[in-house]
Amino acid sequence: MLADTSTVQAEDGRTLAFCEWGDRTGRPVWYLHGSPGSRYLHPREFDVTKWGVRMLTYDRPGYGRSDRRPGRLVADAAEDVRAIADHLSLMEFAVVGVSAGGPHALAVAAELAGRVTRCAVVNGLAPPDAEGLDFYAGMAESEVEEWRARTVSFPDAAAILNETRQWVEELVASPDIPPAAKDVFVPTLAEAISQGPWGILDDYAALSRSWGFELAAVTCPVTLMFAEADTSVPPAHGRWLADHLPQATSLSVPGGHLDPRVADTEQLLAWAVGRL
Repeated sequence: MLADTSTVQAEDGRTLAFCEWGDRTGRPVWYLHGSPGSRYLHPREFDVTKWGVRMLTYDRPGYGRSDRRPGRLVADAAEDVRAIADHLSLMEFAVVGVSAGGPHALAVAAELAGRVTRCAVVNGLAPPDAEGLDFYAGMAESEVEEWRARTVSFPDAAAILNETRQWVEELVASPDIPPAAKDVFVPTLAEAISQGPWGILDDYAALSRSWGFELAAVTCPVTLMFAEADTSVPPAHGRWLADHLPQATSLSVPGGHLDPRVADTEQLLAWAVGRL
């Protein structure tokens, strides 16, 4: 079952759409989606009631029902999270980011340092200008081609939209994907492209240039979980981040980018909200 959607206005007048899951009196944690993604993405295997968690998700600009913000930086995610948090009177919270949501989670931790208690990143990217890291090394060739197609000066927006729609159709038709996984990913991805491909394109543009904040400003404890066989975001990215964040702990897990990790995810989220 999907949570009800609420909206709030950002300082510049844009609409931001968000959802809340779990215990409204529990410990708040933001769960930031990947690319593509939307406010419907949350780890359903994590029992928010058991752990006493108030989980918040939102559409980054250009996804779902959040207005686009052309030219946005990764750092700009902090402004949007702050707008929603202020609307909900949340003074302190944890933040978790998955895949492309990882850099945005770090941005929130850096820019809202006085309010973020802990940060977790799952299979998150390192900066494109990371010194000593070959950004594409270890990526599947299809992933490299995708990055290059989406970060050219004039990307083929119609083709990228069609590719994502086809991906959703393949998820629906696939007999190999469990129904529970389909219940999460199909509405998440369908909502992600409800405005078109702009959230995807703006994400890739933001992630492929300066993020707009310094990693040294992330002063809260951070846990970085990365998968050893990941060919979408190679584990070298997680190791690089671990070496360049002030208070980082690494958690290496087997498998690839999208492999299910129920126990690991539960432990990570419980740590993020201070239950472990």
